[in-house]
Amino acid sequence: MGSPEQQVAWWRDARQRNRVLLITFAVLALGGILFPAFSNYLFAGDRRVVRVTMEQDAGQAAREGLKQACGGLPGVSVVPDRGNPDPRIQGRFPVRFDVKDITPAQYAALSSCIERQPRVLGTITENDGN
Repeated sequence: MGSPEQQVAWWRDARQRNRVLLITFAVLALGGILFPAFSNYLFAGDRRVVRVTMEQDAGQAAREGLKQACGGLPGVSVVPDRGNPDPRIQGRFPVRFDVKDITPAQYAALSSCIERQPRVLGTITENDGN
């Protein structure tokens, strides 16, 4: 039938038990690393936002004009302002447009609309962190 050593359950043998615990820990650790990577980055979808930087003294009126001129283009939506709603405070921050899942032609139309607006310094496309 075999020697008594071969019939010992794995949880009673220290070497086998340690090996099982090490493999279990490694699988859990790898899963803990890969799950956020897949869910936050690979399967997160398109989260692009165009951030428009304006001149320092442009103020809230120029920001609202930019939002009205370019925010209604097809596929483009204005990202709502966050933080202090005071126009004197918001006037210092950039305007953001949500451009996820738009076509290159729609992106080009947004870029040319932004370039035609006064008091605009530049744009950058970034991933929204929210």
